[in-house]
Amino acid sequence: MLLLSSCGKREKGTPEENSFEGGVERVFERGPLKVVLRLDNPSPTIADRITLQTELTSEESYEVTAPAFGEKLEQFGIVDFRATQPELVEEGKVRETRTYVLEPFLSGDYVIPPMTFRFQKRDGSEEESHELQTEELQVSVSSLLEEDAANLEIHEIAPPVDLPKPEVPRKWIGLAIGAAIVLSTLIVWLMGRRKLHAPPPAPRRPAHEIAFAELEQLVAANLPEQGEIKEFYQRISDILRHYIENRFGLHAPECTTEEFLTELGSGKELEVEHKPLLGRFLEHCDLVKFAEHQPGHNDIQNTFDSCKNFIVETKSSAPAGAS
Repeated sequence: MLLLSSCGKREKGTPEENSFEGGVERVFERGPLKVVLRLDNPSPTIADRITLQTELTSEESYEVTAPAFGEKLEQFGIVDFRATQPELVEEGKVRETRTYVLEPFLSGDYVIPPMTFRFQKRDGSEEESHELQTEELQVSVSSLLEEDAANLEIHEIAPPVDLPKPEVPRKWIGLAIGAAIVLSTLIVWLMGRRKLHAPPPAPRRPAHEIAFAELEQLVAANLPEQGEIKEFYQRISDILRHYIENRFGLHAPECTTEEFLTELGSGKELEVEHKPLLGRFLEHCDLVKFAEHQPGHNDIQNTFDSCKNFIVETKSSAPAGAS
């Protein structure tokens, strides 16, 4: 009570509330609980980020259980999350907010499904808890390409315009041709001597051997046991992305997950059954790296096994960088 009473009341019209002006707001109430859902932009482009906020207001004598972090938001990348401490807003009522900054992976129509909030008396006088369920929210993500891009017309190129040719004395033309011949001969001779004395290039290792060596180093680092979960997912994601670049020639390390999945969907380098598995693997890694998702021991082991199995099933004896 001392902690709650020390929190100042939030005034109406704060910058955080004003950021949702022009967006979508839905209010749901049941008994002592009131839930407000706010979405700042229901029609973003693929380059935009959207903000989703849940505001809970309940009587102080009730305990409210909100959905787990990131639940119902798997189709988006969670790039930021903020939660306020409970604050006393009026006599006998407490309010707290959770704000998610989301990034869509691909264009299209998405649905944020209903969320379930449970509440129950703190003193245990009620044996069963009660539920309040919100409605779904619609999000339509548009492409950056204009709708009529496919109907663009290519006009004829204007004919070339003749420029006046300066007169060059014939002796200068002859000297230039002779100098070019001498210079070309000298370059060819020097390159031939350099090739004769250059050591033979070292054979390049196959892409899967490089990836397996990096996986062994990752296991030896024992990052999960040290609590470095995010570092573990960062490294295993990089290992798989570099393997894909070396094995298939896709520029995975420089791409975002969205760009890579788009390129992967239009290519024929991978088998059909590998593409959705690879997409889920990378999206799971992004949840851990950017959304502070906390995976269990089994999740970490499954992630490692998925990476290793993908390399085993797609490996080739060709050197890294060869198709």
